[in-house]
Amino acid sequence: MTSHNHSYAALSRIASVDPPGGIATPFLAVDLDAMERNIRRMAEYFAGRRASVRPHLKHHKCTEIALLQLAAGASGMTCATSDEVAAAVGAGISDVLLANVVTDRARLASVAAAAAKAAVTIAVDSPEAAELASDAAVQHGVSLRVVVEVDIGMRRSGVTSADEAVALAKHLALLPGLVFWGVMAYEGHLVAIEDRAQRSAAVREAFAMIPELLADLDRAGFKVRMVTGGAASTFESAGNLPFMTDIQTGAYVLMDGAYSRLLPEFEPALAAISTVATSRPGRPLVIDVGAKRMSTDWGDPMLAGYQATRVATSEEHCRFLLSGTSRPQVGERVAVIPGHSCSTVSFHRSMFGFRGNRFERVLRVDARDQLAC
Repeated sequence: MTSHNHSYAALSRIASVDPPGGIATPFLAVDLDAMERNIRRMAEYFAGRRASVRPHLKHHKCTEIALLQLAAGASGMTCATSDEVAAAVGAGISDVLLANVVTDRARLASVAAAAAKAAVTIAVDSPEAAELASDAAVQHGVSLRVVVEVDIGMRRSGVTSADEAVALAKHLALLPGLVFWGVMAYEGHLVAIEDRAQRSAAVREAFAMIPELLADLDRAGFKVRMVTGGAASTFESAGNLPFMTDIQTGAYVLMDGAYSRLLPEFEPALAAISTVATSRPGRPLVIDVGAKRMSTDWGDPMLAGYQATRVATSEEHCRFLLSGTSRPQVGERVAVIPGHSCSTVSFHRSMFGFRGNRFERVLRVDARDQLAC
């Protein structure tokens, strides 16, 4: 099992290296060696299995990283937004799943335009959503593959019964521009269960209704080509279900504070490099990365190389209470492991890739929402 202490030390060393051009803090740094090991580790797990890894672009929003995942054996990419679909297809990715029920007409038009250049699969969970997707497909003269989303406990999107799923499949089969492709189910309400065995058992229970649904679809004359779901922390349990075809793993590539507890075999590879603003003994350490550059929506950030607990985050600052004897000084750069990497990356236009103590290249965050700054 990989030592996270080694990864934290590597990220701490990166904090002392300046990218070209004197980039000011805070900025995102990627340990390229750790990232590439994470990509290989997940690819090797799925090699030879029935299910394939279909990584989530929403995690890093970087098509350069997505192409590395595909080169390692991923079957395609999963996207959360129409902007991610457009960026993926624009980068030459030929098989994309939009794992989200999208009903905005402008976004559906963008997805349909992408389907003229690549195989695009979308999710629907109502006749209305299917009809909107059909309208977009017809207007652009394309076909969209469609999976019916099933709610298996997340209580967000998805039909709530096998009967409803079959009825929706029958409805979309009548709509021009749509091709029934399969089923999607997401166990997002289970991904943070700390105990791995309990997490796996909960995943198996959540998916227990899917075999019956697949049998019902088969009896109704539907060929199911895709059954997709899963997440980074459930890649084993969801990936070993005998009916799954595509696993939507995300955060394993760069990792973060939350997933480091859940997936100890993958290495933290992302840090927000920050400068110490205030360092007084007996008082919290203050650094210059806050909520505008680092997400605190899920999980606490970690100060790499120090025994520290986050006590507060404001717009431009984060405060840590140090419990060890070591303390960084004013003006010193430190590496902060974000609590949630997916939403942290979306605050940045670029990440800076390092190999060892040497800056290597800029990684553009090119799949962000086009309305973002």
